[in-house]
Amino acid sequence: MNEMLSDDEQVERIKAWWKANGNSIIAGVVIGLGGFFAWQGWGSYQEKLAGEGAEAYELFAQAAFDNDAKKTDDALAQLQSNYGDTSYSRFAALELARQQVNAGSLKAAEKTLSNLRKQSTDSALKPLLEIRFARLLVAQKRLDEAGKLLDSINSDAYAAETAAIRGEIAYQQGDMSGARAALEEAQQKGSNDENINYLLEEIGAQESS
Repeated sequence: MNEMLSDDEQVERIKAWWKANGNSIIAGVVIGLGGFFAWQGWGSYQEKLAGEGAEAYELFAQAAFDNDAKKTDDALAQLQSNYGDTSYSRFAALELARQQVNAGSLKAAEKTLSNLRKQSTDSALKPLLEIRFARLLVAQKRLDEAGKLLDSINSDAYAAETAAIRGEIAYQQGDMSGARAALEEAQQKGSNDENINYLLEEIGAQESS
């Protein structure tokens, strides 16, 4: 039976997942928030504040796109200082965590997400934060912690992702039947994560050997 995935493999897997699932957040946040602000019909002050927040977020997004770590940190600090109670700040923190994962700095990403989890009161954002945090825990081989965190997620929108992570945890723990069941459940719920196919192939190879 294969041993637990190596540290390098774990980092590469979480990088791939975040790359596949992170960009849509950054691309859609300004459009989505703009629609929200228009729908709410805020007054001139709020509109001014929203516009300034959007400009600050654009500076952050450009720094993130350029992979300029210092400018990214500075832009995030400005967002959190001036617009800390807005979604701009929260989505910027998510992007910073994604960058940290891509750089292999899992502990830094964990700190960023931990702070965001403490600060955020957005119930719609909470499941996404928990999913991403669970993946960081799995990448660090903190499997029991990740499993307990998944137990707290109660969102149909993330049912497939939750099942996929449970399958990976079971695989890491050597529970091939449990892993197969969870991974197949993730597929049935609509997940198209390439890692699922890889793990199912690995499980099949082990079962036939």
